[in-house]
Order: sequence, then C-alpha cells, then structure tokens
Amino acid sequence: MTPQHHEYLETTRRLLDNLDDALVDLLAQRAEVVAALWAWKAQEGLDRTDTGREETVLRRLLERATAKGLDPLRIEPVLRAIIGKPLAAPPR
Repeated sequence: MTPQHHEYLETTRRLLDNLDDALVDLLAQRAEVVAALWAWKAQEGLDRTDTGREETVLRRLLERATAKGLDPLRIEPVLRAIIGKPLAAPPR
C-alpha cells in the first residue's frame, strides 16, 4: 500500500467513524423524544403507538431513502426497527 493509499484509507475511516458517531447521537436523541412522548401519552391515557402513523412515516422515509439511492429492501428493516420500538429503556 502506498502512502497515498494509506492516507486515503485513514481519512475515509475517520469520516465513517464520525458519521457512525452522529448516527448513534441521533438515535439517542430520537429515543429521548420517544420516551418523553410515551410518558405524556401515558399521563393522558392515550395509546402508546399509532400503527397508521408509523406506516405513514415508514413510507415517507422509504421514499426519501430511495431518492437518495439507498436500496429500499435493505433499509426498510432498519427503519422498521427504529420506528417500531424505542432504542432506549423508558425512564423509571
């Protein structure tokens, strides 16, 4: 591997590491918002989930992902996992 190859590889790996960190940060933020929403819904006596809303959000995100060149068959399970369940334990 040439020094240029090594430099490109390390630069690209740092970029990917930063993107991965940002993804985790966004997922943590989303989990906090979901937990707060679920706590509010519990106080108000509302159902925790809204299947219709989840499907609407999923369709919108799949359209967006497809427009950005992502394979909808590969991204759909990821989106379903994010939308369908909280990513953090609810507050005690």
